Amino acid sequence: MEPVTVWWAFRSSATPALLSLLNPTERARHARYLREEDRARFLMGVVTTRLALAEMLGMAPEHVPLTRACPDCDEPHGPPRLPDGPHLSVSHSGDLVAVAISPHGPLGVDVEQSTRRLGLDVTPHVLSEDEHAPTAQALLTYWVRKEALLKATGDGLRVPMTDLHVSPPDAPPRLLTWKKRPDLPSRFILRTLTPNDTHPAALALLDHPGTAPLRERPTTDLL
Repeated sequence: MEPVTVWWAFRSSATPALLSLLNPTERARHARYLREEDRARFLMGVVTTRLALAEMLGMAPEHVPLTRACPDCDEPHGPPRLPDGPHLSVSHSGDLVAVAISPHGPLGVDVEQSTRRLGLDVTPHVLSEDEHAPTAQALLTYWVRKEALLKATGDGLRVPMTDLHVSPPDAPPRLLTWKKRPDLPSRFILRTLTPNDTHPAALALLDHPGTAPLRERPTTDLL
């Protein structure tokens, strides 16, 4: 069975030469970022996506037919996708960029740098009434699990994180309940990713076979 693959890239791998792999829309979006670190993360996300798909589809990376049409307004600022699959999800934070690709169904990936400050004022917006986060790291673990789930359904932050009840950070990751969506817990596989000690990460797989293998690979395999 074909694997689900999560590619890991470093922000520091971004070089001006890689800009040649971006199409005009992507280059314009790259140029709009004000901070160099944001431009570098965006560049590595696009390059990793294009190179990984080129390897799968047997075509040049610049010819991979990615679209970024927003599902709400059709402007080219949405997440990258291929109209005919495979399914994609991209996340970046701090020094890392994650690109998840699956031939089996929708998925969502989220990575967050552990130094990201989530204050107590954020807790009511993240945790359901049955969840408890005794530390900032625990709260961040809840965050990446829920963000991955919301990306997989395509809802994003239009659905409150408090609608989701997931297993606690010290337990295997699971979606326990989703308010008004009782069908979803049985349809999700939730995985913990461990790129390093400073970036908690999670992967959510919607309607995937339980036997689908998961591979984590460095983008250096592609460059």
